Amino acid sequence: MKNKPVMYATKPKLSGKVVFRDVIESALTELFFIEHPQVPKGRHDPAALKTFVRNNRDKGVWVYYPWRSTVVHIPHKETYVRLRTARNRNLIRPDEQVKYRAATVGIAGLSVGSTALAALVATGGPEHIKLADPDILEITNLNRLRGTLLDVGVHKTDIAARAAWEVDPFLTIDTWPMGVARDTLEQFIVGAPKLSVFIDEMDAIDMKFASREVCRKNRVPVVMATDNGDSIILDVERFDLEPKRPLFHGRVTVSSKEVQHMTREKFIVLSNQIIDPIMFTMRQQESIMEIGKTLSGVAQLGTAATLAGVAVAYAVRRIVTGWSMPSGRYVMGCDASFIPGYASKVEVKKRNEHTKKFVEYFSKKE
Repeated sequence: MKNKPVMYATKPKLSGKVVFRDVIESALTELFFIEHPQVPKGRHDPAALKTFVRNNRDKGVWVYYPWRSTVVHIPHKETYVRLRTARNRNLIRPDEQVKYRAATVGIAGLSVGSTALAALVATGGPEHIKLADPDILEITNLNRLRGTLLDVGVHKTDIAARAAWEVDPFLTIDTWPMGVARDTLEQFIVGAPKLSVFIDEMDAIDMKFASREVCRKNRVPVVMATDNGDSIILDVERFDLEPKRPLFHGRVTVSSKEVQHMTREKFIVLSNQIIDPIMFTMRQQESIMEIGKTLSGVAQLGTAATLAGVAVAYAVRRIVTGWSMPSGRYVMGCDASFIPGYASKVEVKKRNEHTKKFVEYFSKKE
């Protein structure tokens, strides 16, 4: 009860200090302008607007958010979703919006995963969502995760679900606060409803392998975004279209069982094999070499996490609406777009030399 919004057909009587907010009239005012696009705000006929609101008055639903001790009165689902996605048109066409909404996604890992969820929800994406992460929010997560200081100590799944429900209370969200394990992966991915897309943002390398084995077996596409300084690397594996496709684009040949008990050094080596080191920014390479020395973990930035969320949501939308989204690796980021001379021969040579040293450093550890 504490972690889900509760809906009432009529204004509820709740004990304690509860804040009530009624946005029905505001919503129907917006609906008037959506249905009369030729009428500019500020130059409309007030009488016509008043008549529209009165004649179309929807009793709506009362949504109680227990974690905020707040009740909000909003229109029914159909009208609410229409209002929420009104500004998407025609960037997302109506038929695409319907397909996008009808999809089911699962997100495992809610640091970068939380930004992907935020982007999916903001664009009116999948109505059914599964969220898995065993961790609670820590202060060090606040440089990239969608949360606030008031959320520290709260399960990441609860934080993510609450944020999504506060935008769209009609979402069906299954939270897995224990995360996913080898014996629950199949249930998470294929258990009703079966995922349309699996979003992998997990840290555990063995789970990355195991999840892909389940997805390939059940023809579920996988999308994964990797932080890279102020940039990201997006991996798309269309197991739905290519059920025999090698995991991680064939870059490694080990199985999930072989990677269950890896040391941190071997984990880093394998990670570098999965992600081509030449794609890492120089600062990302430098940071990786400092793990276990001056850094306790992988360096990550909120800028990259935000880009990752955008990229993942875009890829998911193309997949579930039937647009072309081929398997492959995609790079996007700030460095290449904004740094003067980034693509010059001098700068490319400098990065290649740095990458060579980076590869040599880890080849000695294999």
